Amino acid sequence: MAGQLDVCLVNSPLRAASTIIPQSLLWLAGWVEAKGYSAEIVDIKRSALTELNDKKREDVFRETVERTVAYNARVVGLTCCTGEFSTITKLAREIRNRCDAKIIVGGVHTSVSPDDYFTIKDSPFDAVVIGEGEEILTEILEYERKGESDWQTISGLVIRKNGEIIHTRSRVFCDNLDQMPLPVYHKLNMDHYLKPQLFLLRYVFCSGVHIFTSQGCPYQCTFCANRLRKVRYRELDDVIEEIIFLKKKYDIDFFYIQDDTFTIKPKRVIEFCQRLKALNLGIIWGIEGRVNQFPDEVFNALVEAGCIQMDFGVESGSQKMLDRMKKGIAVEDIKRIFKLCRSNHIRTFANFLLNTPGETEEDVQKTVELSEEIKASAYAHAVTIPYPGTAIYEEYVKPPLTIEEYDLLLLAQQRYRIVDGRFRIAAHSLDIERLALKLNLRFTFFQRLLFFSFNPKYLKVLLHSSRKPQYLYMATAYSFRNIIYYTKALAKRSKSIIAHYFRKTQLN
Repeated sequence: MAGQLDVCLVNSPLRAASTIIPQSLLWLAGWVEAKGYSAEIVDIKRSALTELNDKKREDVFRETVERTVAYNARVVGLTCCTGEFSTITKLAREIRNRCDAKIIVGGVHTSVSPDDYFTIKDSPFDAVVIGEGEEILTEILEYERKGESDWQTISGLVIRKNGEIIHTRSRVFCDNLDQMPLPVYHKLNMDHYLKPQLFLLRYVFCSGVHIFTSQGCPYQCTFCANRLRKVRYRELDDVIEEIIFLKKKYDIDFFYIQDDTFTIKPKRVIEFCQRLKALNLGIIWGIEGRVNQFPDEVFNALVEAGCIQMDFGVESGSQKMLDRMKKGIAVEDIKRIFKLCRSNHIRTFANFLLNTPGETEEDVQKTVELSEEIKASAYAHAVTIPYPGTAIYEEYVKPPLTIEEYDLLLLAQQRYRIVDGRFRIAAHSLDIERLALKLNLRFTFFQRLLFFSFNPKYLKVLLHSSRKPQYLYMATAYSFRNIIYYTKALAKRSKSIIAHYFRKTQLN
């Protein structure tokens, strides 16, 4: 059909309140358009301030279906994490019942357990993409335009033919990202993503976006499902072009480099910092880094170029736990980098994990002590969840989860709870849910009430921001929401203490 849309890429309805830009969909859409195909993105959003109850979630789901069907695309591309499996399958069935589009699915879970999508009854999927989808999607669109329906010759797919699940040839992915076009930001609701939020600068309001300069991670942390061990890099020219575009087009105040391993190449980091500093764009920024990858020349370059936030996966205060998780870092590395950041007025975020493999009460105590010592600007004490595809899942979750049980992962992630006995991988008998609540209240309560930083670079950007009214509105709204949240949390804790007292009294 002349003028028919080639592909409609659909974000998960469960991510409606997320303020993290779906970069994978942007890259896919930009890639296929650069190859001469048409693409649109369905990404239904709701305010991050909105509490999404069941009715509101259903409204988002229905709107996602309606918008997708209205595009009348040849191909519909869905993305799926393990905990979203049932929702994405339901979404695919609804779309299948309403239009004739071919439905493909990609994402983390498709690379971990691709056959799941065809072992379910009456599968609505036509193909499962393993790994990255840019070249695969381009070939699928080429086949569809030519009217060729047999995708068995396309590498990197799982399909079902005559009742048999077929894995096509493995695909060798390109070693670099030089050919990636500028992300097509105009296809998203950028008003939603550019509202001041707390998750770019960790509990401090900032308007901006997450970007990537590389993909992949060579490390082997046992709690991570990453399978792309080789790191591939974008040309710095392209990264700088994207930042300039974001500043000119959307007047961003901040950007966050979400690479797993941004600091792995010191010379590249220094060159990036020098070029960014020379532009004098009036932007502040942050990174995610490894604690043992900051020689003085790299650290100084970051500070001079306007980096004011560094996030670190600390995970544990116990060297034994760090080694068991194959983090490849030392406790002394952690102490050094946080001290260095404090002395240079760099904000820090420390992510700790509870319920680590074989964790003892002594290990927990070391985590608490390290949390106190490093004096981070912001903390998270999360409960480790063994996801399919990780080493800890293979070792501890037995029997493995059934497809019907994947929803447990989403529940665990949302509530920081051990929702299934198989998820408890610590050796101690502490109440992990209560421990996480206690530590998060202790280390983040006041940070979550402040919302703003006294860092001079941050204050300068805030003073010149075109979004000052939005900052004021969001700070006021979050203040009321946090008061309600912490009041409920403290009340819940008080009830638990009272109940424990009465049980103890009755026993005595």
